[in-house]
Amino acid sequence: MKRKILSLTFVLAAFCSAMPQTPKWAKKIRMAQVTIVASDAKGELHETQGAFVNEEGDLITEYDALKGAVKATAIDQKGIEIPISYVKGASSMYNVARLSTSLPEKYKIASLTMGEPAKSGQLVWIMPNAKAEKKAPCVVDTVTEATAFRDSFTYYTLSTVPGERMSTSPVMNEEGELIGLLQMPVGKDTRSYVIDANFILNLAIGAMDAANNDLNSIGIPKCLPDNEAAASSFLYLLGARDTTGYLSYVDDFIKRFPESTTGYTLKAEELVRRQQYAEADEAYQKGLQQEGTKKDELHFSLSKAIYSLSQKPDYKVYADWTLERASAEARQAFEINPLPFYTSQLGECLYAEKKYDEACQQFLSLTKTNLRSPDNFLFAAQCKQMVEASDEEILALQDSAIAFYPKPFPKEAATAIILRAGTKARMGKAREAVQDFNEYEHLMGGQVGASFYYEREQQEIKCRMYPAALNDIERAIRLQPQEALFWAESAALNYRVGQIDEAIEAAEKSVSLDPQFPDPHRILGVCYADKGDRNKARTYLQKAVELGDTLAQGVLDKLAGK
Repeated sequence: MKRKILSLTFVLAAFCSAMPQTPKWAKKIRMAQVTIVASDAKGELHETQGAFVNEEGDLITEYDALKGAVKATAIDQKGIEIPISYVKGASSMYNVARLSTSLPEKYKIASLTMGEPAKSGQLVWIMPNAKAEKKAPCVVDTVTEATAFRDSFTYYTLSTVPGERMSTSPVMNEEGELIGLLQMPVGKDTRSYVIDANFILNLAIGAMDAANNDLNSIGIPKCLPDNEAAASSFLYLLGARDTTGYLSYVDDFIKRFPESTTGYTLKAEELVRRQQYAEADEAYQKGLQQEGTKKDELHFSLSKAIYSLSQKPDYKVYADWTLERASAEARQAFEINPLPFYTSQLGECLYAEKKYDEACQQFLSLTKTNLRSPDNFLFAAQCKQMVEASDEEILALQDSAIAFYPKPFPKEAATAIILRAGTKARMGKAREAVQDFNEYEHLMGGQVGASFYYEREQQEIKCRMYPAALNDIERAIRLQPQEALFWAESAALNYRVGQIDEAIEAAEKSVSLDPQFPDPHRILGVCYADKGDRNKARTYLQKAVELGDTLAQGVLDKLAGK
């Protein structure tokens, strides 16, 4: 008898699960349901449903209807339209999204309460579609399987498939607490599924999500991370993607974190990039007036912005955004917080102002800080060169720069070494200059230009290193065969080592490239004089004189016996 009673109970439970029922709490739950209308860039509308899940106005809904949407609106049970302001999280894999709304003033929100995870065999109530009639009944079903996923969430399998219109409907337990959202089967599957509401509520935007494809497939603005550091990282990544709505995100950041310097600097720097200088200046000033911001960082950013603009050849000065202002902003930053970065910035500004002595002092002062580097000495050496200081002073600074590097020298030392080579060349230290040229070529892996070979050849000649010099000028010609100077240099060098025919050939090539260049005409005159062809010699030498060559006249006088 007991066995029959148990069987009857099971049949009744199964029968009830297929019957539409309306619990007492259903009316309240219906008030939390909304219809969501999303619009894409072409104006096409896509409709789905969702539900409020907290007093702040967050909605949970499906992802697919939002893909490609540029705006969306929620319509509640009273027909009130509520704009969707942000996407707070999305997952295409599980077809769910979490949204934030802009609630009307004094709006009385109805939201769902989260329930404990359901278990296999438990009854659940599937709410009617948000647009269904008020008296539409719930559908009761049974959880046939509860599967854990993502460690702490559950994916449920139900025994039946309700109507397609009920997709994304809230699924409740018998106390009227939210379990999840209903998902339709694919293909011929005879079961429906429920995605854990807690999983949807835990969807959030993180620091690295500026490149999240699921989020970027939705054109509705994304909600910045709650943490300031994460929100800053999100903005930096977003800016690198050159998103058109970038400034609106920065404005949102400033609104949420008004004491953070990052928002004002990012906004100002983006406005400068867009050549909106008045608006950029306003952003800097708002940041400087805001309590709690780091004023030194704002002054520093403004100094960098003005300096960078001033270096562009087509820049037209906006208001007082001059180099003097850039220097002044760098000084203010240093006065507030004496960081070496600000000293370096001031040095660059002063150098651009052609205040070389002051700039040199700034760069040398950095050599006594934690920013001590080879560049400090190289910048100081460049300042000394601009004021025509002695080559000994310049060389000492360059030596100090190179002393930073270990031996064998790394590639990073190449700039300092080639600069020192030039200084030694000016000082007449040809052999030492050649050594630096050789070291530079080695560090660059042989990736040097024609002018390099020409400059080294000049020093090799002074050292009487003629084979090396001939090799270098030939390299220069191979790299830049249309340069008349290199052919003329080859001609002169070949003449010096007694290769007259090679000298004539090179000089003639130089003349063909630049008939107005006097040097090859003179060289040809000298070569033909040595070969005893005085008529050709005289013709070329006279041409050189006509072109302004002062040495050719002396050779002509010798030919005439004067």
